[in-house]
Amino acid sequence: MSKHHRQETNNTFRSEVDPDQLPLTVLELYRIKQGELVSALMHLGTRLGLWRALADNEPCNSTELASATGLQERWIREWLEGVASTDLVQHRDGCFALTPEAKVALTDSTHWAYMPEVFGPPMTHGEIEATLEAFRTGIGVGWADHGEHTCHMQSAMSAAKQQAFLVPVILAAFDGAVDRLRQGGTIVDVGCGSGAASLLLAQAFPAATVLGIDPSDRAIAKAQEAGDGLDNLRYVQGTFDDLKDIVTNEAGGVVDLLVTLDVLHDLPRPTQAAAAAYECLSPAGWWLVADIKTRGDLEANRKIPVLPYMYAMSVFYCMSSSLSEPEGAGLGTLGLTPERLQAMTDKAGFSRFKRHDIDVDPTNWYYEIRH
Repeated sequence: MSKHHRQETNNTFRSEVDPDQLPLTVLELYRIKQGELVSALMHLGTRLGLWRALADNEPCNSTELASATGLQERWIREWLEGVASTDLVQHRDGCFALTPEAKVALTDSTHWAYMPEVFGPPMTHGEIEATLEAFRTGIGVGWADHGEHTCHMQSAMSAAKQQAFLVPVILAAFDGAVDRLRQGGTIVDVGCGSGAASLLLAQAFPAATVLGIDPSDRAIAKAQEAGDGLDNLRYVQGTFDDLKDIVTNEAGGVVDLLVTLDVLHDLPRPTQAAAAAYECLSPAGWWLVADIKTRGDLEANRKIPVLPYMYAMSVFYCMSSSLSEPEGAGLGTLGLTPERLQAMTDKAGFSRFKRHDIDVDPTNWYYEIRH
């Protein structure tokens, strides 16, 4: 950039303090801090069973909720008033009740909007320190290295949507996939995490063999526990680097449906992952890729209502994972545009690429990729 151009650009930025704007800036900073602390308050409600108890006993006061839960009234009262200061809990004359919408999102585990477990334990000091070091060295932290609490949060972020939409809406949009898989075949879920999608697919297609693959031993252990008793479901620890060997050893070498849900942007080598997918997918098979509805750059992405959250997730989790190995791609949460993904799949040898914009999911695009 030339010096003249820099001067023109600098002239578009404010440099004088606006006395009316300053208190609004301070308020915005407190709102950011508020998000951190209220998130922890939400986590307490989940861990203590308070959301379910409130829904079962509403409207109720703090004494009644304390009696129902066996917890201390003074603590219950402060928690109730705290969550009632948001738009989630209604308050009238000392009694409290969830809003109908919050009741769905916080207590109905069968609904796509269910999300209380997204409010996992606050980020640890160790994770902060590791991220500080990543800024100095360039090497990030893999998902598996964050610990069990992050494994749980990662699964919770998408499990309810997968339960509601994966088979009846998303796979139903893939021409012929549902009918074929009902007859059998092999389904491989790479980056399966705690196994929510793998378990769902095994239940939906009992004639098919479902194989979940993930690098985290914690996630694999949790997935195995949840899927215990299903004869058509197995889990193996590994990554896309191991895909060919795992599929050869565990599934006869050919995959009819390859599933990659919010995974590719986390990978240090997504281009190589696409090549591995091409090699393992049967000529008539499908590769289902779900990824964030990114538009490519900051200004285009301002349409995303939770954009600061997306960037924060990227710094601490997604981009960090993608940079967890030397010369990692570093795509980050918002880095995998449709154009970039199609370029990867074209290079790998795929010839069919279709993006499905599923209306019921405001977060992800779903891609149908075939030979």
